[in-house]
Amino acid sequence: MTSRKLIFLDIDGTLTPYINHVPASALAACRAARNNGHLLYIATGRSRSHIHESIIAVGFDGIICSGGAYIEIEGQAVFSAFMPQAQLERLIAYFNGRNASYSLELPEKVIASPQFYSFAPRALLRMLRNSYAPLGETFDKERVCKLVFMESKDVRFEDVQNEFGADCELFRNSIPIPGMSGGEISAKGVHKGSAAAWVARYHGMDRADAIAFGDSDNDRAMLEYAGVGVAMENGDEALKRMADDVAGHVRRGGLAKAFKKYGLV
Repeated sequence: MTSRKLIFLDIDGTLTPYINHVPASALAACRAARNNGHLLYIATGRSRSHIHESIIAVGFDGIICSGGAYIEIEGQAVFSAFMPQAQLERLIAYFNGRNASYSLELPEKVIASPQFYSFAPRALLRMLRNSYAPLGETFDKERVCKLVFMESKDVRFEDVQNEFGADCELFRNSIPIPGMSGGEISAKGVHKGSAAAWVARYHGMDRADAIAFGDSDNDRAMLEYAGVGVAMENGDEALKRMADDVAGHVRRGGLAKAFKKYGLV
């Protein structure tokens, strides 16, 4: 067994090949790694309200949610980096003015624009029906972690990046459903990499002790931070080019094989 490591795992496309299904090989590897004394963290773009109990049941020491804006350790909220309200108001005005499909992530729920309900596939809506609320519902604008938007003829990722890139963090989204392309926006300096660094400091560990696994653009900062950053074979091509290593495909036991390769199990 290798020395104690701090393991960061994306969910969609890394831990799970499709929504909320953890392969038996990945489940066994995660539990074996913790039994060997390693610390295991989810690091996901999902809001806390969208992490299904089947994921939690794997067993983790902590959870990084909303792309790094919210952290729980042993079930307790320990960190949050909510969007500045003036920035949020500007974003809402921008997307409302373009009749956009977008949502606002709070830890306890997600507020969705009316266009989201007409745009999103029914399978996604069924999965999220208990945590989504309409935009008109009252919510605390000081507790918004992240904004997620879908691209359309009036909303292009590049245009949003030009408008907000200097003041926010923008990443292409990783929703594992065809046609659901778009982006994620959080406060400047808030991403999975910054969250991983916070967790490492909390545990008194160095970045050299961290090993991170991901498959999409919002995992890039986390893989850059970790001593070893591993992209999945099924992942984004640019991410695979910058990663220290590429694991096998998520649907072919790639995560479990990588855990074994790095002596985690």
